[in-house]
Amino acid sequence: MNTNLKRRMLMGIGKFMVPIPRVIASKGLEKGVSGARAKADLLSPEERTIHHFIVSRMSKTKTPLTAEQVGKELHLPVDRVEATIDKLEELKTFLYRSDGKGINWAYPLSLENTGHKITASTGERFFAA
Repeated sequence: MNTNLKRRMLMGIGKFMVPIPRVIASKGLEKGVSGARAKADLLSPEERTIHHFIVSRMSKTKTPLTAEQVGKELHLPVDRVEATIDKLEELKTFLYRSDGKGINWAYPLSLENTGHKITASTGERFFAA
């Protein structure tokens, strides 16, 4: 059986994957996009730079990052980086620190096994946040 999954939305129920009708899926997608856009609009250019740096560095090092590491590499004061990380974590979309110090995931990447894998354009594989 050959099924093209590129244009389908599926929902897991127990051990089964159930297709979501396109009408319902498109409404959910619109809501998700508008919510993500609203949160992204709350970020300053510097906060975006910090988030993008964290994602980029995590994809290379595959280890949790701290505010001290980010501040040092971006030449920014650690207290400003810490405040930005706190804000990004508070938005519950952009990043998370399971131990309160090292960043374990930064959307869209996770260093922990989430059960969902993504492949970058470079061919590298990651867990999705």
